Amino acid sequence: MLYKILDKNHHKEFLSNLVANVKMVGPKKKDDSCHDFTSIKDVDEIDTAYQKTTIPPAKKILFPSTENLVRFRLGETIESEGLLESSETVLFGINAWDIAGMNFLDRFFSTDFADENYIAKRKALTVIGIDTEPTETNFAHYMDSEYVIEGFDLYFTDLGDRFFVRIATAKGNALLDRFAHIKDIEENDLKDFNKYMNVYRKKFKLEINMKNFLDNFENIYDKKGVWEELAEKCYSCGSCNLVCPTCFCFNVKDDINLDLKTGQKMREWDSCMIPEYGLVAGEHNFRPSKENRLKQRYRCKLITYKEKYGKNSCVGCGRCIEACLAKINIAEDINAIKKEVNV
Repeated sequence: MLYKILDKNHHKEFLSNLVANVKMVGPKKKDDSCHDFTSIKDVDEIDTAYQKTTIPPAKKILFPSTENLVRFRLGETIESEGLLESSETVLFGINAWDIAGMNFLDRFFSTDFADENYIAKRKALTVIGIDTEPTETNFAHYMDSEYVIEGFDLYFTDLGDRFFVRIATAKGNALLDRFAHIKDIEENDLKDFNKYMNVYRKKFKLEINMKNFLDNFENIYDKKGVWEELAEKCYSCGSCNLVCPTCFCFNVKDDINLDLKTGQKMREWDSCMIPEYGLVAGEHNFRPSKENRLKQRYRCKLITYKEKYGKNSCVGCGRCIEACLAKINIAEDINAIKKEVNV
């Protein structure tokens, strides 16, 4: 990791050079309550003073909600062509917990089975991160996601009159050399950065207790009454899955054109929380109850991939809390599970 300083008076020049020379996606104010990551055509569109984005930026670029996988033609023989859609893109202004979410997807889509579509988009993506203010529902600090050391090319931390820049890749370093006026760090820069991070971590107000959570979860796994209480208000709408930066479930279907000879095989996001998700042939449903589906979602987020990858697939962004129509709060449920075991 290399460290450099970018003075504030050179920051806009750097962004202007990026916008003028590369395809760029960044945060843009959508309304008074939310920002969205969209294509940036003018540097003045960029607004990094955001807290909330509905859909995680890296996920929607690397794993789109709808994506064509194969084009086919039906005839005496079936002709098919795999579709790989990717282009060199700079993702600017993504925060640490969304980078952590992207890092999880990197592991998932390249382990056991390599997803060519995802990998092609990932290789074409340059990631420039920046610290943002956490919302009241954010508990990323307690999921070790408020600070990342991988998954990005450049990462900016605002120290007031200057940016502390962490350079993680040669690609990121080349961008700075080409488009920015940077300086070497001095001892006071590193001290100010450490001081900033100590203050920053105290801004995460929603506390959870993950100590011994795996054992606690297994202890109440078969306690039906616990899950009935936790899932009582659930509408099984799947909103939590749609806004999650690490949910990866998808469905694949054939879309036949009107000529009945050509079409596309496409995938689209799916949700483990909707009743039809576990439905198979013969009308059997592996997860017919909302209690079982919520239990499985929490196991996926907090147990399964901790055991497999050494990291939870929940990054603590808090989007599911904000999106839930029933106001189910995963942070409160984590603490409730701990309390249930202690009782």
